[in-house]
Amino acid sequence: ADAAAPMLDWTRWNRWRYTLYAPLYDAALARLPFMARARARSIALAALRPGERVLLVAAGTGLDLPFLPRDVRVTATDLTPAMVRRLAARARTLGLEVDARVMDAQRLDLPDASVDCVVLHLALAVVPDPAACLREAARVLRPGGRVAVFDKFLPDDATPSAGRRAASAVARVVATDLDRRLGPLLRAAGLRETAREAAGMGGLFVVARAERD
Repeated sequence: ADAAAPMLDWTRWNRWRYTLYAPLYDAALARLPFMARARARSIALAALRPGERVLLVAAGTGLDLPFLPRDVRVTATDLTPAMVRRLAARARTLGLEVDARVMDAQRLDLPDASVDCVVLHLALAVVPDPAACLREAARVLRPGGRVAVFDKFLPDDATPSAGRRAASAVARVVATDLDRRLGPLLRAAGLRETAREAAGMGGLFVVARAERD
């Protein structure tokens, strides 16, 4: 996906652009009401249980926090310090105890098998290497742990049209990739998909659950 711009450091670019986006992020997503419904549905599919350790990866400003049960232990990470500051402020407003950290989704600074559920909302279409992100998610999951996904994907068996490839090349620089396929990414990370549902914009967005066997 990054071959079109081999000289661009995508990790630094993501940190820079999302620092700029941070003050506008919540207002922009508020214009898309299906986003909140999809976040809630994805977390419902994860079937979180009391006392479980939940890791929010690329958590942005913490828009997932209101949908989490109060009786789970939450660590939330993002590459961008400006996003993490806003996330921590949202947690305080909600009265939640959240361990908020700056961290690269592709290199999680967490022990193996240390969490019960990894939440990847609007992450896999943004990180430079989604395969590395999912490998890290699988690594930190305990056996039987779950991954909750909400993002935009190309159907697993589809080939992007020339128009979609062109649109994705532009969208990737501004915000997000449009051509990634969820199924192959999950399988490559050793994760077993157990649920997938359309979540908005005619099936462009999906929610899904996968498990580490």
